[in-house]
Amino acid sequence: MFKTLRTVFISICALVLLQGCFLINGPLEYAEATYGEDTNVPSVNYLPIGIPFLLGGHGSSVPISQELSLTAKHIAQLDYSSVVAYHPDCDIAIIKENNVGKSFAPIGTIQRDQATTTVGMGLTGKVLIGEGKYYIDVNFVDSSLFARCPASITDAPVQSGMSGGGVFNENGELVGIISGISGSGFKLLDGTDLGNERTSVFVSTLHVKPWLVETIESFYGESQDVLTANLQTSLSIDSPALPPTPEASGTSRGK
Repeated sequence: MFKTLRTVFISICALVLLQGCFLINGPLEYAEATYGEDTNVPSVNYLPIGIPFLLGGHGSSVPISQELSLTAKHIAQLDYSSVVAYHPDCDIAIIKENNVGKSFAPIGTIQRDQATTTVGMGLTGKVLIGEGKYYIDVNFVDSSLFARCPASITDAPVQSGMSGGGVFNENGELVGIISGISGSGFKLLDGTDLGNERTSVFVSTLHVKPWLVETIESFYGESQDVLTANLQTSLSIDSPALPPTPEASGTSRGK
């Protein structure tokens, strides 16, 4: 993940969580149309919230083992999942799910300007994907979800219901969990314009690495240490040290 966290202000609109009302920030495609039936599109699951189409909506999750998935914390707090653990600072949670027969993407890292693919569930239950690149990590201090957690920025499109889905690098490795969208027109405090057409926000798997490994180890116990050993190895490869998190200004709201 990009080594330096930057301070920003948001000049267009607030951070919005992808639940409730329908939101979309760019063109998406159905995975089956892009990947075809013979390739390994990353697995994601559908998480209903309330009564889909009527009183609620839905979210997404990413399988990481036969019994566990990652999703956004704000999704896990509202849907019917059995929660294993919430991250104390970031919009991410581990939930129990039956993932037998699902594929598990390895955990990876990403550098600035590298390609990203967002993957989540659409309203009809089909898998949606968006293509873009990773820009930078920032902090939205006025957001309850990102005041103490870096927000990773990509311009790969997302829409309502994709919260909790995955962000993958060009090698198909999971580098983050989708959290929401923000305005495309924010700038760094020094006036730098990132030049991104849209702003999709995700939680970096690199940033939550210690919590993720500890939680999985606690869930499975020592008899399942092969899973966490592989996880530790994949997360530590080319992983830069995280610098202290600077403050940022700007307004944000949940949706």
